[in-house]
Amino acid sequence: MIALKVEKIGDRAAVVLSEEALAALHLNIGDTLLLTPSGDGAFAAQTREGWAEDPHARGRAFLKRYNRSFSQL
Repeated sequence: MIALKVEKIGDRAAVVLSEEALAALHLNIGDTLLLTPSGDGAFAAQTREGWAEDPHARGRAFLKRYNRSFSQL
């Protein structure tokens, strides 16, 4: 088990990942980590490589993130 620390950075909260956690998740600084609630209080973690299973997932994630900008166009 890897314990993670939540810190306040400005007006946001950030989860600080140790080198061990980054290695276990195959993440680098700047990568995207998707957390999906499983319903029982746990989360499933998915890295960018998981998007290869669904070729449209990146596009949906992009549109969801910038939905307000696109609706104003």
